[in-house]
Amino acid sequence: MDDVVAALCSTPVPVPEAPDAVPKAPGLYAWWGRFGALPGISGPKHPAAPAQLLYVGIAPNGTTSSTTLRSRVVGDHIRGTTGSSTLRRSLAALLTDQQGWHSRWTTRPVLVNRDEVALSAWMAERLQVTWAEHPTPWTVEADVIAELEPPLNQAENRGHPMHAVVSEARRRWREAAKAAR
Repeated sequence: MDDVVAALCSTPVPVPEAPDAVPKAPGLYAWWGRFGALPGISGPKHPAAPAQLLYVGIAPNGTTSSTTLRSRVVGDHIRGTTGSSTLRRSLAALLTDQQGWHSRWTTRPVLVNRDEVALSAWMAERLQVTWAEHPTPWTVEADVIAELEPPLNQAENRGHPMHAVVSEARRRWREAAKAAR
């Protein structure tokens, strides 16, 4: 697991460069953000870059999935929507009031299309990503989250001091989207 953590703490790649850089392989990925990018949220400082850890994810999430790091990071998080990305849902929940974004309800809360575009632009300006190839990332995910302590992760992270803050923001965002129906 030390090699996974070391790779996740390597030099982060800016979002605009990620589509060409992230491999089509299984593994774990970490999202890093500028300090202060998310008001009230603080994460561990990157060992060498001026950034803080926000979120750790995996691809695939089990033996029946064919997801790769590239399809998850690029397809779901960078080019996707809040409907397909837990990271994007947490960011939307934490930023909606500040950014003036609007949501709607489908089977879950999602940003309206123009605000999905705005979230993507926000991510491109403020976030960076690292990754670690691993053949079975689901077998080390909990240990990596426990060691790195990313503030936006909800699963495998209940003991984190930011868990309640993120959970409450997501609850409020969910309720607002339901009310907008």
